[in-house]
Amino acid sequence: MKDEILTETTPPSAAGRLVGWKRIAAHLGCGERTARRWGAEEDLPVHRQAHESRSTVFAYPAELDHWLASRTAAPGVEEAAPSSQQGLRFGWLRSRLVLALLAGLAAVIFAVVTLSREPAPSADGFTRDPEAADLYERGRALWQQRGEEPNRRAISLLSKAVEQDPEFAEGWAALASAWATLPTYSDDISNRRAEDEATLAANRALSLNPRLAEPRSLMVTFAQRHGDWAESERIYEEALAADPDNPTVLLWYAGHYRELGMFEQVDLLLAKARALDPNAPPIRLETAMNTLHNGGLDEGEAMLDEIWFDLGLHSPIVWTGKWLAFLKRDDRDALAAWTDEMPFNAPKPLFRRFAQMSEEASSADREALAADIVTASADNLPPWLAYIMLEHLGETNRALDIAERKAETGQFYNSVVLFDPFMTETRQTERFARITERLGFLPYWRENGAPTLCAAEKNAPFCRAIAGKDE
Repeated sequence: MKDEILTETTPPSAAGRLVGWKRIAAHLGCGERTARRWGAEEDLPVHRQAHESRSTVFAYPAELDHWLASRTAAPGVEEAAPSSQQGLRFGWLRSRLVLALLAGLAAVIFAVVTLSREPAPSADGFTRDPEAADLYERGRALWQQRGEEPNRRAISLLSKAVEQDPEFAEGWAALASAWATLPTYSDDISNRRAEDEATLAANRALSLNPRLAEPRSLMVTFAQRHGDWAESERIYEEALAADPDNPTVLLWYAGHYRELGMFEQVDLLLAKARALDPNAPPIRLETAMNTLHNGGLDEGEAMLDEIWFDLGLHSPIVWTGKWLAFLKRDDRDALAAWTDEMPFNAPKPLFRRFAQMSEEASSADREALAADIVTASADNLPPWLAYIMLEHLGETNRALDIAERKAETGQFYNSVVLFDPFMTETRQTERFARITERLGFLPYWRENGAPTLCAAEKNAPFCRAIAGKDE
């Protein structure tokens, strides 16, 4: 830790510093105790601002990010797997677990017994091995930053943690979560591969500690991919029954309702999550996005500004939230300028053309842009972003083409875009109703209540289908 006195010659970048252990820990995605330990033992780049009677700890976001990156080289997915003799050992374990999923729990029990080693697991599923604990804490901090590179490095560190202590239940649970989220950020890993790895890690975690809620919740992801939203709800309810004060489970459960357009339930679950962990960046981000989506532009954008500028978390979803705020205000200049801040791989020229497309643009220019958006959606433009752009261009049929194509795969990731209260035209079509049925939404709504927008759009075909008026 460095002592430092700020003067008039202090670099301007100091204005963006994170003051206090709470903000530093929030940026790292860990607890204050962990951040303090890293400052004392692991050369975490924190500084002290000297005052007459006391001192204040602070850090620069870029230095913290560099420190995290230096802790491990950014690996490819294959590097995340155990290697050498230990890799053979765990490869055998994975094979046994696959058989166990098919043939029962006996093989899992045998694997746990025959592969156990010192140190023995603690009663709560955490490790007694300090090296495994450190790998876990750094991996978890990276995972909470989101994004492809942090997610890959998290997998690498968490894999090493469970190599170090194979009985580390929470390490396996964290590894399962990291595998489950990787396809969100990377097209280089298939959903099937990630799902298999996550399932194996989650089952290993639960075999060691059945009370862990997060790995059980991961099974939700797989249920949703198959359109089984009732099973998704059942798993979340079971997870909360086991651990009712787990803010991560509450956050993910809110995501279940967000994807279904049921925003009252989202608000209730987010309120509970915030009460438990008000400073967690993922919870703050979800709250900001939900506020923005439902029309609270100023309030939602202010929350996003805190995350982006104050915490320095430049994740794709934060960027997208700001982009959506500019779009909803029709602030084309800000929309174009914000494109330069894009933190993910997407066609920037396409976004600039979209930002500059005014109502006075020729039909030929709008047609060309819409066609290019559709083409890009099959490459490096996320389909849900393509859907938003096409809706705002008035290209209803092309937007529905995107949704229809995703529905055929079983899941439309970020399907919340289907329920923008300011964009109604697509929902007034029979095609939209059929898409919601393919995604498994209609059966769930009939049993559990209609999405929020049906209060204002009672005559939309999908709302009428829920009520059975068109049957």
